[in-house]
Amino acid sequence: MTFDTEDFISENSMWVLHRILEDLRKYDLEALFFITGHMTEKLENFPAVVDLLSEHQIGYHSSSHTVHPTTFEFTDVEDYEQAYKISLQRETSHINPLTGEMEGKGGILALKRLFHGKQIIAFRAPGHCWTPPHTEAMRALGITSDFSTNVSSTPANFKGIDFYPYPIMGQWEGRLSQYRVLSISLARKKLSILTMHPSLLVNKNDWDSIYWGMNPKQLMPPPSRSPEEIKKLLHNFNSLLGRIVKLEKMYLIETSARTVFEESKKDLLVTRSDVEKYYKTSMNWAFKQNYRPKFLLDHFFRFFQIDIQTLQPHADFKGTLSQ
Repeated sequence: MTFDTEDFISENSMWVLHRILEDLRKYDLEALFFITGHMTEKLENFPAVVDLLSEHQIGYHSSSHTVHPTTFEFTDVEDYEQAYKISLQRETSHINPLTGEMEGKGGILALKRLFHGKQIIAFRAPGHCWTPPHTEAMRALGITSDFSTNVSSTPANFKGIDFYPYPIMGQWEGRLSQYRVLSISLARKKLSILTMHPSLLVNKNDWDSIYWGMNPKQLMPPPSRSPEEIKKLLHNFNSLLGRIVKLEKMYLIETSARTVFEESKKDLLVTRSDVEKYYKTSMNWAFKQNYRPKFLLDHFFRFFQIDIQTLQPHADFKGTLSQ
């Protein structure tokens, strides 16, 4: 179980996070929480929540998530090394949530300071929109496990980075169809990753919808769900935890994130068509925001050591190939 912990705007986002952590403690379950730099700064005022989070695995979810320039924007420069350096700088800085400007130290440095002594080796890119120079910058900052990509159906290693499978779903609502998907995945796969966004249990919309297109002039929280909706969703979440515990007691599954990190990883073997697929899948989030990359496809081929000079552009690509 993984949780993308990113909504630093809504007042009720911290309440529901606290509630989720209490429920996990009640069932004695461990999860992996991906936390943004902005959310880290907010957590500094909630020591009880930090204490509960310390019982789990902590991952990084970028300095500023959807604030422009986003990861796919600031790494979309022609020079790969420049994109790498920009990533290092922005992911160790506090980002102004209205202007996108860097203002002193923050990002992963703030996360490591808040959870001092805890090993932070996992990363998930916002919207699963990862770019190679940024991923290599994350490795330089101590991140060796990436949960952003679709490069393998089982954990695989490439260039010193462990790439984990794509999540089987992005949010839990307790529908019968979701239980069916989860059951099939548990039966067929060695590792199933379930992703949840705590704020969607209490809010009707994504907290970051105000950033789609451009940075907002002020931070506006999304409308809240009704008390009845919230109660139902939390009940369904508890039902999921209860079923997971039953399966674990029957020795049918194991939920520890630490066990996942300790699993041996196969070496990733990549072809040209694989790289094309990785690029397209990664850029889905960018395309939805009407962004058309100029250089990121080149960066994918360079990262996976595919000779760009032998390639010809495809008509359906939303990027460019160096000639």
